[in-house]
Amino acid sequence: MPKPRILSLHSGSNMGKDGDVALVFGLSGTGNHIRYRIGDDEHCWSDHGVLNIEGGCYAKCIDLAKEKEPDIWNAIKFGTVLENVVFEEHTREVDYMDKSVTENTRAAYPIEYIPNAKIPCVGPHPKNVILLACDAFGVLPPVSKLNLAQTMYHFISGYTTLVAGTEDGIKEPTATFSTLSVNQPSHYIIDDHKKKASKIVCLKEKTFIKI
Repeated sequence: MPKPRILSLHSGSNMGKDGDVALVFGLSGTGNHIRYRIGDDEHCWSDHGVLNIEGGCYAKCIDLAKEKEPDIWNAIKFGTVLENVVFEEHTREVDYMDKSVTENTRAAYPIEYIPNAKIPCVGPHPKNVILLACDAFGVLPPVSKLNLAQTMYHFISGYTTLVAGTEDGIKEPTATFSTLSVNQPSHYIIDDHKKKASKIVCLKEKTFIKI
């Protein structure tokens, strides 16, 4: 995608009731309760706006309960693929508490299984970009409003923490930088600079604010 100047993004994307779009970087399945969901995890940002390219969701389902995650629970039906889960052989009842295979249990299902999905999964240029950083070492403040230069720096550096349950072989939190590799960083900075979102917020994961 970068060669035709389309920015591919590992992010969630949601649309508010007034048609304003937000990109959320850092967590799978973020923004479940926003007005409309454009997509869960994989998007492209072109000169025309954003679009989802995965067509579904790849949700974590360890310790899943209907009371905590009703959208994911209700999406697990015929057509959904469960990964790494343990189930009772005769009744096929899934034990979502069982971590004997791995904590990284997943459910993959089409985007239309989510009641607030926006079909087709496209939207205009984002007005807000939210960067969620898994910071286990207190490097970042809980909430920061970033200017354009700071946003480009954090987008390129990709500071985060590898944690047990989602990374194979990780027992203790480990700081890392998830950097871009397809093109030189300046290529992405120039593209990102042209797509000026009106509000940039950097949050530690599991910190929630209204914008």
